[in-house]
Amino acid sequence: MATRRYGISKGETEFQITEAVGSATAADNVEVTVDFDAPAGKTVTKAEVLQALGMIENHILKSNWPPA
Repeated sequence: MATRRYGISKGETEFQITEAVGSATAADNVEVTVDFDAPAGKTVTKAEVLQALGMIENHILKSNWPPA
């Protein structure tokens, strides 16, 4: 389980999120890939993933949309 991919498409809900092993694909409108393949002691925690998602959300909120 070195890489985990979470995806959702427009119109879907949290109950329709796809979760799979492997690199990103073009199957969903929005995909997030978490890479767990790191040396011991450097793997990402659940809290760190949630913190990173918050930072991505803030970046999107502050930037022009759609990105050019």
